[in-house]
Amino acid sequence: MTHSSRTSLQAAWYRHRWPWVLIAVPFASVLFGMVMIGTANLYPDDVVVDTYYKDGQAINQLLELDHTAQALGLQASLHHDSRSGDTTIGLRGTQEQWLQLSVYHVTDSAQDFSVQLQRNGEGIYSSRDSRLAALFSSRGIWYLELRGVDNDWRLRQRIETPIETLEL
Repeated sequence: MTHSSRTSLQAAWYRHRWPWVLIAVPFASVLFGMVMIGTANLYPDDVVVDTYYKDGQAINQLLELDHTAQALGLQASLHHDSRSGDTTIGLRGTQEQWLQLSVYHVTDSAQDFSVQLQRNGEGIYSSRDSRLAALFSSRGIWYLELRGVDNDWRLRQRIETPIETLEL
């Protein structure tokens, strides 16, 4: 048997299983890495902020707003009527001309919004905003933040919807 006939009897390298197994491992790693980079670019994380230092400094100012609300003895009760779509807030402790209710989703900042509630009577504020009606009737986890005209106090609470009444 000559040397050329002996090599023709051996199968070519690509006909063996082990070279493909060894090639598949780095190929799968590169493919997985590309998928992860694509996913990170398409769906950025809203929870992570680039200005964490400035946000950390602002925490003390926000805590001061909470302390002011406590010192004023502010209490609010929210009621949503699912039939009419009315949202009313009863506020005890101050008389504001209007209130701002900000709604923050826990993970998706694209769903955040603010609504102005107009004063109807003694400590009663209301809104007919359709976003509030949709919010209080659907499932989700949100932060509600209530502020006055001068932005010198705030009431804040985490809620799970659907909900009809709430004490802040």
